[in-house]
Amino acid sequence: MKNKSITSSHSALIRGLIAIIIGGLATFIPGLTLEGIIFFAGLCILIGGLVSLIFALREKSQGAKNILIFQTVFNLIVGILFIAFPTKIVEVFVIILGIGLLLIGAFQLVIGLSVRGRYGFSWFYFVVSIIVIIAGIIMLNNPFKGAEAILIFLGILLMLYGISELYMAWHLRKELKTSEEADVVEPK
Repeated sequence: MKNKSITSSHSALIRGLIAIIIGGLATFIPGLTLEGIIFFAGLCILIGGLVSLIFALREKSQGAKNILIFQTVFNLIVGILFIAFPTKIVEVFVIILGIGLLLIGAFQLVIGLSVRGRYGFSWFYFVVSIIVIIAGIIMLNNPFKGAEAILIFLGILLMLYGISELYMAWHLRKELKTSEEADVVEPK
């Protein structure tokens, strides 16, 4: 039982520290963090392309070889784009998210207004629809800043999670010391 508590307190401590570090980077230097994430994703895609190339060279079936070569070319192009243009890649994703938010908010607003006669008008539903539409407009207005705002929010959540893990590690460690002291006091 002792080893399980020690492992739990150590793993909670490690998870907490990692979450605080990553959350801090995301919160305090979001632009660099976004570009770093995209760059790392580009490297992973490039490595996937190289692995596909190796499999393509080993493949005996021409049909499978063609598919693997297509996958290799696709991965290499996408990976290079991610590495060469990380800011533009982030903007593209945020533009897609902004369009999605606009559409979701608009559909939600239309549905809310169309059923108000049957179910009554919900101010909450209306406000949420407007907030979603505004979020979409903000994302489309300045995609990179929108992505940074999302990353800052996620960074704050990660830091809060990290703090809760550190608290858990401290609590588990305190519990372990209490149980060790009880084992020393009680004769066996």
